[in-house]
Amino acid sequence: MTTTLLAPLCRHAPERGHRCQPYRGFDDGDGWHHDGLMADPEFPLLYKRDPWCWSPELGFHRSRTPDIPHRLAGIMGRKFVSNKGMQMWQALRLGAGWGISSEPCGDGHWTEQTWRVFEAVDYRWSGDLEPVARLGQLVGRHVDSGGQNRIADDDALLTGWFRDAILEFLPHPGLGAWNDVLLRACHGQGDRDRDWVQQQIPPEPTHRRQRRREEPRVYVWEYMTGTSRHNGGMRSISATFRMTEPTDAQAMEWMTATMRHALRWGAAIPAPA
Repeated sequence: MTTTLLAPLCRHAPERGHRCQPYRGFDDGDGWHHDGLMADPEFPLLYKRDPWCWSPELGFHRSRTPDIPHRLAGIMGRKFVSNKGMQMWQALRLGAGWGISSEPCGDGHWTEQTWRVFEAVDYRWSGDLEPVARLGQLVGRHVDSGGQNRIADDDALLTGWFRDAILEFLPHPGLGAWNDVLLRACHGQGDRDRDWVQQQIPPEPTHRRQRRREEPRVYVWEYMTGTSRHNGGMRSISATFRMTEPTDAQAMEWMTATMRHALRWGAAIPAPA
């Protein structure tokens, strides 16, 4: 059963009308089970009555002590939150204003094409969480303004967003000949590379226990040339970006730029510079 507590007004800044975000977890310990990340049974016990909150003015703070700012770091294990940090998706939710929860996407806030952006870092972040929360602000504005749904329902908007996300990391020396191929695809000149791309498709496995090797750059090319609409979309773009072996700073820069492009294509209020 999901519990939402009425959060107290932050005593530190009542003139701003800031109300701390409520806890939106599960009392029974049920939660996200994905890629080895299991439900955290201590989560509701420790953070139901005094959840973490974040605002641009106050930063990270506990709801009962909003006048005490905290500098938090990402945690990579199975715990959702701790006294010193939290999972990346919790910080994204707080930046968006959705409250911490046992489920990153379970309450229908974001579509697959939005949350696949964070595959750029495999949904994990071990550094300072302040830029993650500010990235979450962009996500919240994109979703809550209706821009996410507008993009999802319009192939031209979706393709435009994808193109801008791809152009953020092209050209890159780590992508070799794919640089020119993907650039031409982004600019409507991809047909000339059709035969070459077909040669890059990994062969079928020769043994039934073998898995076919994925080549995300093929999927990106197929989407941008209109060859296929069922190839993973943003998932393939994020996988291609990971092939550039970005640093944490570069990954954050790309995710932030990609969400700013999403705001623009979704016709939401432009993000501040």
